[in-house]
Amino acid sequence: MTITTRAWRSLIGLLLSMQLIAIVPCATGAEPASPVQWSIQPTAEELQLLQQSLSITELDKEIDRISVQEASTAKERSRTEAELQTREAALEQKREQAGRVLRAYYIGERDMMLQAVLSADQLQDMFQLFEYFQILFQSDQDIMNDYKEQTQALRQTRDQHMRLERELSTVRTQLIDQRDRLKRLQQKLDADISASSDPKAMNALIQEFTTYWQNVGLYEVRHYFRALANAMNKLPDFVKNSGSLSIEGTNYTITVKEEQLNQFLREQDPMFETFAFQFKEGMIAAEGSRSGMSVRIEGHYTIESEPENRILFHVDRMLFNGLELPESTRTELEEKFDLGFYPKQLVSFIEAKEVTIEDKSLTVKLALSW
Repeated sequence: MTITTRAWRSLIGLLLSMQLIAIVPCATGAEPASPVQWSIQPTAEELQLLQQSLSITELDKEIDRISVQEASTAKERSRTEAELQTREAALEQKREQAGRVLRAYYIGERDMMLQAVLSADQLQDMFQLFEYFQILFQSDQDIMNDYKEQTQALRQTRDQHMRLERELSTVRTQLIDQRDRLKRLQQKLDADISASSDPKAMNALIQEFTTYWQNVGLYEVRHYFRALANAMNKLPDFVKNSGSLSIEGTNYTITVKEEQLNQFLREQDPMFETFAFQFKEGMIAAEGSRSGMSVRIEGHYTIESEPENRILFHVDRMLFNGLELPESTRTELEEKFDLGFYPKQLVSFIEAKEVTIEDKSLTVKLALSW
């Protein structure tokens, strides 16, 4: 079967699927319980072009995200700029008041008043003058404290304003770089399509795959991550009840075997019946498939101290149906779904010190946190 025939048949199939989606509730607004299958088995040439197309699709989405971030940062910068002007005006007023107080002490007005208190002939007069002096001194102190607070507030606002300026500059640079990269990728894809055996059919195939990825594939990938995140919330209980935690003095060790983790995941969600983790030297791989879709995740763990002690999972590589997803998509999934492990959920007074991944085994060293 030629690429033209295959592509157009697939396109017709897609149109029928889109009609079905239009009458099935939540077909596009929620993750499909049984995903529509991608029936095409692309050739090496088609696979290369689909990879380029997927990168462009995700990069275009990343540009939209950065554009929103740029607008939000610019709005926040305008707010802090207005706040900065207000604080500068308020500080000027406090500066004048503080100046009058300092001048009074400098020329000896307060010393003269204190001398008058001490020189009073009557004890009652002395107490009255002393009370007045205390009120005046407290007023002076309040003025100086207000001036100090306004100065600190102004400094903080200026620092925030400068941070937003730097952030906005960085975001705009990222936006320009990503747009340039998108332009280069699009030009290369257009050139490769033109050089293919059937450009028209190739364009149709790419459009079909893009629609499939946006309406089905992306939901499937997120479905895996959401299920993993939900399972990770229950991991501390699993560690406690499975005998994976050992204690030696003030040192704690968690040892999780590959098969133990996979069995735990299968108990949390039936989808993990066809999805499994593999522990290899320095790397974790997870792979699964259903309804003609395959997902593979490769990553590693790091120990982070801020804002709290935790073991974070980082996605180094991710493939959907053999096509590698770009870094922007991996980062978005990392931020949206927390696959980390928090030792304090296990025992409140311990923290992770070391994490080691070996063949078929994951080991975490913990110690008391002082």
